Amino acid sequence: MNTRETVRQLLSFQPVPSLPIIEWATWWKDSTARWLDEGMPPYENNVELMRYFGLDLLVQEWFYPRNGRCPRPAAHGVGIVRDEQHYAELIAQRALYDETILAVPNFTRYKSEIDAGNAAHWFTLEGFFWFPRTLLGIERHLLAFYDEPAFIHRINRDLVDFYKKLLPWLFDQCQPDFMTFAEDMSYNHGSMISEPQFDEFMLPYYRELVDYIKQRGTKVLIDSDGDVSECLPWFERAGIEGVLPLERQAGVDVAAIRQRHPSLLMVGAFNKMVMHRGEKAIREEFERLLPVARQGGFIISVDHQTPPAVSLDDYRLYLRLFREYAQLL
Repeated sequence: MNTRETVRQLLSFQPVPSLPIIEWATWWKDSTARWLDEGMPPYENNVELMRYFGLDLLVQEWFYPRNGRCPRPAAHGVGIVRDEQHYAELIAQRALYDETILAVPNFTRYKSEIDAGNAAHWFTLEGFFWFPRTLLGIERHLLAFYDEPAFIHRINRDLVDFYKKLLPWLFDQCQPDFMTFAEDMSYNHGSMISEPQFDEFMLPYYRELVDYIKQRGTKVLIDSDGDVSECLPWFERAGIEGVLPLERQAGVDVAAIRQRHPSLLMVGAFNKMVMHRGEKAIREEFERLLPVARQGGFIISVDHQTPPAVSLDDYRLYLRLFREYAQLL
C-alpha cells in the first residue's frame, strides 16, 4: 500500500498494514538551523527534507486571501486594516481576494509522485476566526465580536465568496486527500470565543463550504492549537470531520476524545516536548498513542513543529522508534 492509499485508508477508518511516517507541520527554522550545524546537508524545501529523513511525502498548498500588495503587520499580532474604508480600498487594489494569483505550484511540482501514490497531498484555507484576526489584530478582533460585529460578518462573507470561486477551480486541477481550515481559536484553557459566537460568526460560513469539499472526496479538518476539546461538538455541527494538532501541552487526551467523538479524525498528538528526553520518554509517548491509532482514523505525527531543543540525533531516534511502532497496528 503506497503513501497516498495509506493516508486515505486511515482517514476512512479502513485498516492499513502500518502507519505513515509523516510530518504535517514540518520543523521550526531554529531546529533545522541547529541540524545544519550538526551535520545535516543543505536542503531546498520541506519535501526534500522529508526525503532526506526517509519520511512519507506529504505535499501542502496554502491559499492566502491576501497577496504581496497587502500591507504587512507592524509586529506580530498587530492588524493590517485601519477601518472598513481601508478594507474596501485593499479589495479594490486586489490586495485581498485576488483570483488572478491562484496557483498550485507544490501540487504541480510533485504531481507525478502524487499521481503515483508516492505522496499524499492536502491544502489549507484560512478560516473564519483566523482571517479576521489577521486583518484586525488579536486584541481588536476579540473586541470586534462586540464592537464591530457587522465588520466581522462582512469579512467572512467576502472570504466565503472568494473560496466559492477558488474551490471549483482547485478541484478541476486535483483531488487533495484532506484539507484544513486554519483557525487557532483555542489556547491551553480552551476556546477564545463562546459557542454562541461561533454559531453566529463562523458556523454559517462553514456550512456554505464543508459539504461541497466533502462531496469532492476530500476530508475536512480543523487546525487549531491549544485545547480544542470544548470546540469539537461545535465543529462537528459544522460538518467538520477531524482535527489537528492535538497538543499534549494543552492537556489534550486523544483517548478521551476518541471515547466522546468516536468518528472524529485526528492527526498529530505526539508530544513534541518529549522528543529530546531519550528513548524511554519517546517510547512511553508512542505507547500512549498506539491504542487509539489501532482503532483507525488517527495519524500519529508531532503535535506541532519539532522544537529546537531536539538535536539531529534526537530526531533520528524519534524516527527510528516511530518506524518500529508504526508496524504494531
